[in-house]
Amino acid sequence: MNQLKLELNNFFIVPFAHITIRKILSLGLLMLIIACSNDLEKIHEISIQNQASFPIETIKDCEIIYSDSAKVRVLLNATLMNRYADEDSYVEFKDGLKVQFFDVNGKKESELNADYAIVDDKKDLMLAQNNVVVRNVDGDILETEKLNWNKQKEEIFTDEFVKITTENEVIFGQGLVSNQNFSKYSIRKIKGTITINQSNE
Repeated sequence: MNQLKLELNNFFIVPFAHITIRKILSLGLLMLIIACSNDLEKIHEISIQNQASFPIETIKDCEIIYSDSAKVRVLLNATLMNRYADEDSYVEFKDGLKVQFFDVNGKKESELNADYAIVDDKKDLMLAQNNVVVRNVDGDILETEKLNWNKQKEEIFTDEFVKITTENEVIFGQGLVSNQNFSKYSIRKIKGTITINQSNE
């Protein structure tokens, strides 16, 4: 019975062999066309993504001046600046930057340093990251890993851990809001304070 069944199967396969081969070849060709089409679309998408990921402007040793009524209010210096034009236009300072803040009379009030920063052109917001340090004219020092600067509000703020060192104490906390000259600030959650003893000479 097994032998008869095998012969019957062979009987039906042989007459339709050419038709089956044509179908297989046609199906294979169709799959190849679809695969090639998908590959081209992927390549196009990758190409667009790669173009978008390249900066449209690169400046080395750049200096950016923000002025108000012809008076310098902010001076930004960086060794490398890259400007991108993706869906949201932004500027990246991947090698760090220094930002100096001045009052209306041109007197320096504070300075911000960070290892990395990115600026949203549309919102006038900057996010500084990695070893962020802010110093004011009184010698107070703010240290954190992330700090936002709102240019319009002239305000700096963060939700990250902060350390503030003044002449008399060291304050640890979580979150901070301050004016950009770092003269008036509020710590959202103080976690500890260390008093610095001043020795009389």
